[in-house]
Amino acid sequence: MKIWKRAAFYAFGWVAKLVATLWLSTCRISEFGRGIEARYLKDNPGKGLLYASWHRGLFFVIYWYRNRNIVSIASASQDGELAAQAARRFGWITARGSSSRDGRKAYRKMEALVKKGYRGGLVADAPRGPRFVSKPGIIYLAKRTGLPIIPVIWSADRFWKLQSWDRTIIPKAFARIVALYADNYLYVPVDASRQECETCRRQLDHMLNRIMYQTDRFFNTPSVTDPRQIEVPEPIPLPD
Repeated sequence: MKIWKRAAFYAFGWVAKLVATLWLSTCRISEFGRGIEARYLKDNPGKGLLYASWHRGLFFVIYWYRNRNIVSIASASQDGELAAQAARRFGWITARGSSSRDGRKAYRKMEALVKKGYRGGLVADAPRGPRFVSKPGIIYLAKRTGLPIIPVIWSADRFWKLQSWDRTIIPKAFARIVALYADNYLYVPVDASRQECETCRRQLDHMLNRIMYQTDRFFNTPSVTDPRQIEVPEPIPLPD
């Protein structure tokens, strides 16, 4: 990459951090179910942990989990470089790669770091969808490391929705945001077969879609004070 382009990407990261911080700091965030994370970290000092979410919410997740040295994978494309620069300015550790370019190398780097005790996060339907359908990467990462996955989703009372493949949502200034953790961890047995891994992948989809349904309806259900009180039908309706 040419020097001027590297400089432009680097500058973008700092500008993105400044703008996002000023913007998102106006939002009010309510968290539910975070005790599952706190208990794990208390009971397993020095051990890693994996988080999973959907790509639509990546914009806010990078800000929300800032300055925690969480490891993630950014695409090897130029768009991925922009995302990686912004994430690094927020204190994330990025391994570069994708399914079509250096993907195995990136996963190996992430695996090595979470085994050392870092936490790792992946947007499970990245890099190109289909949306709300997880790729097997995080399942095999959990299998190889023996670490649990905690699904987590957020939504807001006011946001923009982009016409991208993932329908990215971006909270508006002064929005109220609700973040919800799943009730249980997802463990993948270290000796899981390919079919068992596929079962775990489908289970992860269900867990993410369940809490997405609850967060998306929280602000439209004034009688509810906790999104976990919202009943979820089966099959789970997915957003447009």
